[in-house]
Amino acid sequence: MKDSAATHMLAYNHERRQLSAPAMLALLRDHVWELLLVTLGVVAIATAYAFLATPQYQGDAVVRVDPMEPNALGLSLQNEDGKVLVNPSPGAEMAVMTTRSVLQPVIERYRFDVAVIPKQVPIIGAVANKLSRPAHPSAPWLGLDSFAWGGEVLQVASFDVPHELEEEKFVLVAGENGHYQLMSPLGEMLILGVAGKPASANGVSLDIKKLVARPGTEFTLIRYNSRDAVKRFADALQVSDMAKDTGVIEITFLDKDPYRAAGVTNALVDQYIATAVAAKQRNDSATLDFINQELPRLKADLKRKEQALNDYRSKASALHPTTEAQAYLQGSIELQKQYATLQMERTQLLNRFQPNSRWISNIDDQLNDLKRAMSALDTRFSQMPSSERHALDLERDARVAETIYLGMVQKSEQLSVRRASTTGGAHVVDRAITPLHPVKPNRLLVISGGLLVGLVCGIFTVFIRRHVMSGGTDPSYVEEQLNVRLIGSVYFSNHELSYSKNALRGSLLRPHSLTIPASRLANVSASSRPPRRYFAPAHDGDLSLLAARYPQDPAIEAIREVCSTLLNDLSESNNKIVCLTGPTAGAGKSFIAANLAAVVADIGHRVLLIDGDMRRGRLASLFGQRNAGGLHEVLKGDRDVHSVLRSTGIDGLSFMSCGSRGENPSILLMKNLSDHVLADLRPFFDVIVIDTPPMLAVGDASIVAKRADATLLVLRSGLQSEKEISETVKKLERADAYVLGAVFNAIPIRRRDQSYSYLVERTEEETYST
Repeated sequence: MKDSAATHMLAYNHERRQLSAPAMLALLRDHVWELLLVTLGVVAIATAYAFLATPQYQGDAVVRVDPMEPNALGLSLQNEDGKVLVNPSPGAEMAVMTTRSVLQPVIERYRFDVAVIPKQVPIIGAVANKLSRPAHPSAPWLGLDSFAWGGEVLQVASFDVPHELEEEKFVLVAGENGHYQLMSPLGEMLILGVAGKPASANGVSLDIKKLVARPGTEFTLIRYNSRDAVKRFADALQVSDMAKDTGVIEITFLDKDPYRAAGVTNALVDQYIATAVAAKQRNDSATLDFINQELPRLKADLKRKEQALNDYRSKASALHPTTEAQAYLQGSIELQKQYATLQMERTQLLNRFQPNSRWISNIDDQLNDLKRAMSALDTRFSQMPSSERHALDLERDARVAETIYLGMVQKSEQLSVRRASTTGGAHVVDRAITPLHPVKPNRLLVISGGLLVGLVCGIFTVFIRRHVMSGGTDPSYVEEQLNVRLIGSVYFSNHELSYSKNALRGSLLRPHSLTIPASRLANVSASSRPPRRYFAPAHDGDLSLLAARYPQDPAIEAIREVCSTLLNDLSESNNKIVCLTGPTAGAGKSFIAANLAAVVADIGHRVLLIDGDMRRGRLASLFGQRNAGGLHEVLKGDRDVHSVLRSTGIDGLSFMSCGSRGENPSILLMKNLSDHVLADLRPFFDVIVIDTPPMLAVGDASIVAKRADATLLVLRSGLQSEKEISETVKKLERADAYVLGAVFNAIPIRRRDQSYSYLVERTEEETYST
């Protein structure tokens, strides 16, 4: 498994920088349980919503809008090109259907301007409501009598409050036999009433149509402002054109009551038809009034002109007109009829539009065209004899007056009939019927949508956690930006996780000290060292060390790689003191230090492990020992350095605890570490491993690193930020420490990593064989 963990870490962090499709799939496979957990959570929420949400029923009706007549006089308003200017679209009628004039009567009829909200326990109340029957109040759950638990009925016939109290929350408390109390938003009692009888007090009036609830059950009543009530009502209403520009409009309304859904839809259709009919009748009535006012004048004008024609004919004894005179008479009559009709239309439109509107301007343009045509006709027949022409003019005026009068009489009769039988320009194609099945929530759609959303959320969560929220542990950053090489990457160990809690608890066993006689030490030199077994005798304590319990664990295999690199770099040095530190707590320094020392001892070296963290040291617990009697006592001068050395139960490995925790560890280290400890211990061991406190927390690690021959920087995947790593390296440089390299601890295990799978299978086989 040479360099497999390092290669794994480089690939892992490369994926964090450049996320491709294969890398994303691999990342999801690595965190499949995290993905499934998020997905199942979202699906569970979607399922709960699908079964607990209030069902919504839909009432739908279809209305067809008929083409409108251009105007009441039977004339089309056209421009100069002959195009009809009045062309109402179905979209305009759809907008009319959602106006207050149409919605307000329906809102007041069904009391959508009053909100009745039972007091319920969240989620639990919805479940209880699902298990209840309407008009049969359920017994209270958990002894909560004031809450509604399903089956309650409260129907409000009317609820009026002062303007300043609109949209405020009133509390209604149910009593015995339909009695109730209405409390103000401030908690003051306003009304004591009974269902079926209107009651009022202090400007508030309430009429409860029906009340079925346990005594003490509370409801919240809200009286909405008319404008807000229309807005809330419109949220459940949808008006759409079934086919573009066909005039066929569909009206749908959603409600939790299927009967009310159909009833409200039909009421909306009826109200729209009634509003359109009323508007039509108003227009017809206005036109009819105008015609009736004009008829006496037109009749008098007709009599006057007929009398003038008869008088002239009697006086002049005029003969029948010539062919030329007949042509002049016919053309002049047509032009005069059109001119007179347009004049009347203009007079009527002035009651509705301004003189400069496009409707009036259009009629003015047509009048000007008729004037020019009449002038041209007069010029054409100007050579006729004056007597003949005068007679033709009188006959023309009489015929025009007669035609206009008779036409207005006919239009008056038509308007009278239409006003009595008007349909409003629309008719109902399909009325709403009571639905059987709810349209919302669509359980299949909601649950399948929840599955899809859950997968998306799971992918997003994995991506965010692994590529955005994790700490800066990129080897490329450490090696390229900080010039600190990576010498090892240690996998996360499940076995270590199982035993870490026991290690933190400590042990009640007494420490086993190994005392070396002074007479023996006097003759010991660097060239003639005592036997290895003298410093690491057998030990029968409770070992929580991973290297001792699971020597084939992938994490221990990775530590062996670190050991190999470490010994190669220190092979040419006479001093073998190695310091382990890290930026912050939790990186796993103690874990790496203890197991590294055990691995070095396992290959035949004499190793001393020193717990240099005199503030929170815990290495003694890994060997089933106590902290008392260790480095702290040696630095203070209370104990001899050789008297605190302990056996560990691992051949070749000796241990010195941190000792009793005291004050000013940094001062003790600066004064006595070199002279009294390290100098005396160097001749007796091949490698001395010192575990130190976090570099950024206290200054102890800087002191030890300065006196050590090499320093290993322990980092944990996803724990430290790049800034913390950079600050740690700078502090080590200021302390003149030799940083041998960095070790990444607790690397996330990827399912696709074949080297890890090989090691796991091998470990399981060995464990099974044992």
